[in-house]
Amino acid sequence: MGHTHRVAIIGCGRVGATTAFALLHTGQVEELVLIDTDRARAEGEAMDLAHATALLAPARVWAGDYADAASAAIVIVAAGRASASRDESRLQLVGDNVRITRQIVGELAAVGFSGCLLMATNPVDVLAQIAASASPLPAARVIGSGTLLDTARLRQLLATACALDPRSVHAHILGEHGDSEIVAWSSAAIAGMPWAAFGAQAGVELAPEAILDSVRGAAPAIIERKGATNFAIGAALARLVSCILRDEHSVLMVSTRLAGEYGERDVYLSVPCVVGGGGVERIIELDLSPAEWAGLHRSAEILRDVARRVAA
Repeated sequence: MGHTHRVAIIGCGRVGATTAFALLHTGQVEELVLIDTDRARAEGEAMDLAHATALLAPARVWAGDYADAASAAIVIVAAGRASASRDESRLQLVGDNVRITRQIVGELAAVGFSGCLLMATNPVDVLAQIAASASPLPAARVIGSGTLLDTARLRQLLATACALDPRSVHAHILGEHGDSEIVAWSSAAIAGMPWAAFGAQAGVELAPEAILDSVRGAAPAIIERKGATNFAIGAALARLVSCILRDEHSVLMVSTRLAGEYGERDVYLSVPCVVGGGGVERIIELDLSPAEWAGLHRSAEILRDVARRVAA
């Protein structure tokens, strides 16, 4: 697989640069190569990040090309067009970003990249599926960031309402990283108790629909105010990278290809996945309620339909 702790980031916009900075804070990355069609931008980010290593863990950071990515353990794709406004859905980005994704995957295949490919560009589920279909890599090593960020937002909202540390909240968002995502409320727990029971005991009113609306509306609200989301997704990608480099076998909500799990096949969407050195090691099947099952299947069908149309 090449350099065990080399990571390449393709796309040095706000998400790519913030992810690079988050990775340096983990101390897990020994070599970090930045690749962008704007070479000067990549060089500037690499210089700035390299200076930060004097205050963080030692790491070599440079602007490179696809040949440098050939021996990386992980490549993160953060290149593509972002949402222009809060009214543009992630699925509306698909045309431009499919073309970019296919080009990147082709370049990586040409240099013999054999590590884990992490997709961060939206619509991430569809692009992960496009990348997997165009890449010689096993599907388990082509992973979308999926609802890892949405799940973090959910846990933060619940924790804030309950005046708790988010690490005491265990709740998951499945399906599309977007409007059709669902919360697995039937398995959600706070401080070891079912979420509704905890809320009743603590005297906190937790409204599921309002909470999900807040999660779904988080990215548009941020984009309206500052133009892009970058810090939380950067932290999410750094967490995912650490799980792979350290072979942690942690359960993360990431987008992966289903092969019969949850009654779905040949579609990328987010479900609980055991993530380790080989990428997605296995999929965890939650015991969903009938309404949650229906919502997940609806989300899968939406994603399958978009992937089918762009592949035609």
